[in-house]
Amino acid sequence: MTVAGEVSFGVGGTRLHDQTVEYLGRSIVQGVLPPGSSINPEKLGEHLGASRSVVREAFRALEAKGLVTARPKVGTRVADESRWDYLDPQVITWRLQGDERLDQVEELYSTRLAIEPVAARLVSLSSETSAIGGLSAILDRMQAAFESRDIHAFTEADVEFHTTLLALSGNRMFQRLQSVIATAVRTRETLVFPLVEETLHGLEVHRRLVAEIANGDPSVEQTSRTLIVNAQREAEVALGHWGTLPPAHTTATD
Repeated sequence: MTVAGEVSFGVGGTRLHDQTVEYLGRSIVQGVLPPGSSINPEKLGEHLGASRSVVREAFRALEAKGLVTARPKVGTRVADESRWDYLDPQVITWRLQGDERLDQVEELYSTRLAIEPVAARLVSLSSETSAIGGLSAILDRMQAAFESRDIHAFTEADVEFHTTLLALSGNRMFQRLQSVIATAVRTRETLVFPLVEETLHGLEVHRRLVAEIANGDPSVEQTSRTLIVNAQREAEVALGHWGTLPPAHTTATD
């Protein structure tokens, strides 16, 4: 069976399970195994050096993501794309690593634009002013990471900033989307785009956002949109595609 890429397998059931899920899930999402394809568990296990139980558990994990279906006398098949869980962080990451990366970036950032500005406004209207110091501390960590050019530390602090805003919004549906937003923010590492002067400008916009939240400033939604549009610009530049967004530092209404 042909699958996308090669995975280096080690010993240990948990690691082998995770690698089997990664290997097969990526192959499905990236189109190597199209919808309707039959997956033979014995051949898969032999190909990967995985036991029957490891393959079975991997199938269950992929079924939970909507990627495969299992039926008696039919076996395991790749599910139709309409059944895929496009909010699953692994599915998002696999799309980012494949030919649909640009579509995935656009979908991620349009989702952020629909959610995060509203979340920021809700925080600004709430009594969660005690959280402002925590947000400022996160930005200080981002600043230090930028100065040391530590992409991982910068990205993880950025993830914490944006997921904290969702948590503070008080909207439980927004809170359920924290993993999606975290995956979107992590495109900095997934797509490997560096820390540059545009990044520093983005950090300044983060600080302006926190100040507006603290003051209950109605501009908070617009500032959040500007922040996300500029982040998408960085992602598209990393992909070598400028897209149709307005110039950096602006929004459609600037």
